[in-house]
Amino acid sequence: MSGPKTVTRMLILSSLAAMLVLDLYPAQAQGHDSLSVRTPAQASTATPLPLMDRDKEFQMAVISSPPEIRDNSGVYVLEEHGFIKVRDSRNGFNCIVERRARHLSPMCYDAVGSMSTLQATLMRGNLLMRGIDPVEIEKRIDEAYREGHLHAPQKAGIVYMLSTDENWHDQSSGGVTVHIVPHIMVYAPYLKNSDIAVAKEQVWKTNRVWIQYEGRPDAYLIFSVGSTWAQP
Repeated sequence: MSGPKTVTRMLILSSLAAMLVLDLYPAQAQGHDSLSVRTPAQASTATPLPLMDRDKEFQMAVISSPPEIRDNSGVYVLEEHGFIKVRDSRNGFNCIVERRARHLSPMCYDAVGSMSTLQATLMRGNLLMRGIDPVEIEKRIDEAYREGHLHAPQKAGIVYMLSTDENWHDQSSGGVTVHIVPHIMVYAPYLKNSDIAVAKEQVWKTNRVWIQYEGRPDAYLIFSVGSTWAQP
């Protein structure tokens, strides 16, 4: 008979299959100059399960980086009590599938981010597996930054997010679901879109550079890139 673990894995695989279908239809291929956006009424209300099959999560994490980085990057996966490292980094990069605002974000941090912003990502996963609500998690993250337990990056660096297996839905996207196209993020602590003359309507546009999490210690400049970068 199938037990609870088998059923859970079947649900996870079904969710991954649905995300891979989205990969076949990125916003740029449809001729749009913005990320594919659905209204809350059109978007699925399903919440991604926190835990995934380890092999699936491993592959989802490393595929977020360019081929020349993948084999030597460190890798984290989420287990029952939080994130654990399953492979040490040999090039300073660390790949992970972040859990934030009820969605999955495959990303690969460079050495600068691994010492700073990645630590907030690990904290989010640990709190999530303790049953803490995502809204409360972000409050605790903010407090950890204020008290000096977490630190903003001390110099410029890069986070690769070349996978398209991501759908975004939180306050930063205006309450709509956004299908993410391949992009890179450059650390820009505390910077705001107004600082670089980006208007509100230009945020989430693939033909613009804009700032995610503006004004925060983990703010990023977002640069959309071609999907071929992620291919071998």
